Amino acid sequence: MQNLLSHVRLSVERDDLLRSMGYPDPSRVSEPVRRVCAEQIERLPDLAQPWGTCAEVAIVHAGGEGVELASGATLHSRRLATLVRGARSLQICLVTLGATVSAETERLMAANAPVDAFALACAATVATHGLVAHLRQRICADAERHGCGTTYPYGPGYTGWELRDLPRLFGCFTDPSVPVRLNEQWMMTPPHSLLVVMGLVPGGQRLSHELVPCRVCDLEPCSLRRAPWGRRPDACQ
Repeated sequence: MQNLLSHVRLSVERDDLLRSMGYPDPSRVSEPVRRVCAEQIERLPDLAQPWGTCAEVAIVHAGGEGVELASGATLHSRRLATLVRGARSLQICLVTLGATVSAETERLMAANAPVDAFALACAATVATHGLVAHLRQRICADAERHGCGTTYPYGPGYTGWELRDLPRLFGCFTDPSVPVRLNEQWMMTPPHSLLVVMGLVPGGQRLSHELVPCRVCDLEPCSLRRAPWGRRPDACQ
């Protein structure tokens, strides 16, 4: 499948990295930790191999306890069914940073540099969500050209949607060129890979704020939270 992110040059904001590391107030972080973060942020683009693609699947029915897809799969999430109410199809998005970042994290741990390893791993987590944002922008622009709106990115593992549906979505990526695999424990390899879905809503409009999954996630004690819970997981319409 085509890599839609081959042109992406990664960038990670230091404060986003520090929050990912568990520092709610970046201004109170010690200078040595700041230096480590800056070093790993600078290294990340040369280690990462950004890859991402999308697969569109028509929605047969969304309501009640889940969503029925034209592929024959049924997704079991009441929250997802509410989120994609009125959508004609799902865009299933798969991204990864590649295997080199996690290999370097393991090397740093073996070299007794745990802070460096932790900073690099957290930077990779932030960057992985950044890859989803790049795909989101592409999907939103294409949807707008076709008179559609889009829903918030949302995926198995977020609150309200169990991981058991991940294999059903992953089944849309059967091309052997896809550099991500799903193991028997429903974990994607390499690490720093992520799968989310977005609904395409005929006649909808793009929201003025950034479409982030935090708006449909009610997990409060989360250092990665980028937006308040919206309480209404509605489509962009």
